[in-house]
Amino acid sequence: MEINELLEKVDILEYISQYCELEEKNGEWWCLSPFKEENTPSFSVRRETGQFHDFSSGIGGNLISFVKHYHRCGFEKAVDIIKAYAGITDSDIQPTTTLSATKIAKRYAKRPQNIKESKAAPLPSNYMDRYEFNKEKLNLWQEEGISFETMKKFGVAYDSFSDRIVYPIKSYSGEIINISGRTLDKDYKEKGLRKYTYFKPLGILDTLYGFSDNESSIKEKREIIIFEGAKSVMLAYEWGITNACALLTSHLNPQQMKFLMKLGIPVVFALDEEVNIKEDVNISKLKHYVNIEWVKNRDGLLSPKMAPVDAGFEVWNNLYERRQMFS
Repeated sequence: MEINELLEKVDILEYISQYCELEEKNGEWWCLSPFKEENTPSFSVRRETGQFHDFSSGIGGNLISFVKHYHRCGFEKAVDIIKAYAGITDSDIQPTTTLSATKIAKRYAKRPQNIKESKAAPLPSNYMDRYEFNKEKLNLWQEEGISFETMKKFGVAYDSFSDRIVYPIKSYSGEIINISGRTLDKDYKEKGLRKYTYFKPLGILDTLYGFSDNESSIKEKREIIIFEGAKSVMLAYEWGITNACALLTSHLNPQQMKFLMKLGIPVVFALDEEVNIKEDVNISKLKHYVNIEWVKNRDGLLSPKMAPVDAGFEVWNNLYERRQMFS
């Protein structure tokens, strides 16, 4: 097998998605750099060319280059890592030869739409039974204001194998489609671990976290509050705010936008402090179909990168009561 054949066998987007939360923008996929700390996504992946580029560090190249820099290893070790990921057992990797016209066309051909927008297959309904409700391990979130009762409602548990707090990601109908985990390893940065991760490739994010759990309240109140993260939904629930969901990212994607259009009720966006929803293309489209309000960081009540619920109920209530129309 030649190097080029190995690279064609492994989808660079799927491989890198193990370590980064990628989001599509105009056919290109972006995330925070896995090589250094940053607040604004500057790491780009192009599936059709098999290339990545990290604008924050200047590092770029193919999948082998990514593996070398991420795992801090040499060429041969990087090839072995990719082979192990692809399930290749032969050890005979030949140097790259000139690509044939057929291979060039294959590499640059547009991928079928169903590959790009593949959705996660549902997991068994009892999937979370493999994890334990370990109060000692879950105490971290209890100290942050989320009770054990609320954790149980949202299926939060502890995974001893990965030493992570875990919780299910559900479809709109309530099927478990993924598991998200928050590491409890204090040295996760030094070890190259992600603080939050998904246990399966996420694929297209066609859900709102917490919708299936809060659906009846959302429809009864005729209003849906949208946060960024799952923890914000749980903390809000602790305060009796039972009509909240989360994007699981900082932007509204096209699938989520279409769902909210069909839902047809007012939407209140309460994203993190640094997010300006007026810069979100899909929110701008959504405003033509439903009323949109915005919980904005007025008077500097939130510190940088804070969610609107992070400073306590009084601050949240202040911001929510002074929310503004998005026009």
